[in-house]
Amino acid sequence: MFSLTVLQFCCYLNVMQVYFSELKYTYIEAEAAYTELALLCDIGGALGLILGSTMLTFCEFTDLLVTLAAMWLRLRHRGPAA
Repeated sequence: MFSLTVLQFCCYLNVMQVYFSELKYTYIEAEAAYTELALLCDIGGALGLILGSTMLTFCEFTDLLVTLAAMWLRLRHRGPAA
């Protein structure tokens, strides 16, 4: 298919020489920024915050229902105001 002579091959041949400016190297080491224990602690803290706010909301809602029930019972006991 392609028939090149040695002379033709040398005409098409390119040579590149690469030199490093310094013979130093930098060693880069990757470390995990988050350990498994730190991740579990953060998840537990977030769950505690969510559950705590949920319990506070539940207690406030229960307080509202008890207050409304007490007001309704007082109005029912007194009778309608004329």
